[in-house]
Parts: sequence; structure tokens; C-alpha cells
Amino acid sequence: MPGTKAGILTDRLSDVLTKMSAKALVTWMTHSALEDIPREALLTGGSDFVYALQANFVLLRDVLSETMEDIEQQSHDLEERLDSLEQRLQMLQKDTDNLY
Repeated sequence: MPGTKAGILTDRLSDVLTKMSAKALVTWMTHSALEDIPREALLTGGSDFVYALQANFVLLRDVLSETMEDIEQQSHDLEERLDSLEQRLQMLQKDTDNLY
């Protein structure tokens, strides 16, 4: 998939999701620190938070990647159908020219 549109999209999406994860973690840690949550609970909760966030982002990335692959396949199929229709049209034009 690297080098394909889906691969490039997945790489970019991965970068965006990583940045979002980091920002979400900093926001959560800042909020938690302001609530005077003990350090140990903060570390445990932070780890769980990051794990859940990452799992959701991985799932999202996979779904979007599959969707992009489906779109590429449909696009390819449509191009083939268009080529076939174009060939049929050219044959009809030749037949029409032969009639006159």
C-alpha cells in the first residue's frame, strides 16, 4: 500500500492521529493535575487513556484506509467501464459511417 493514494493517506492520517493523541494526553494530564489527582493515579490513568486513544485511532485509521482502497477500486472499475463504453461508441460510429 505504500506509494498508493491509500498508503499516502494512511501515513498522513497516522501523523495527524499521533499529534491529536499527544495533544489529548497533555490536555487530560493538565486537567488531572489541576484536580489534584495523585501522581500514581495520574500515571495509571494516563497510560489507560493513551492506550484507549491509540486503539480508537488505529481502528479509525484502518477503517479510513479500507474506505480509501474501496474508493480506488471503484474508481478503477469505473475507468474500465468508461473505456469499454468508449470502444463501443467508436465501433458504432464506424458502423454508422459505413452505412453512408
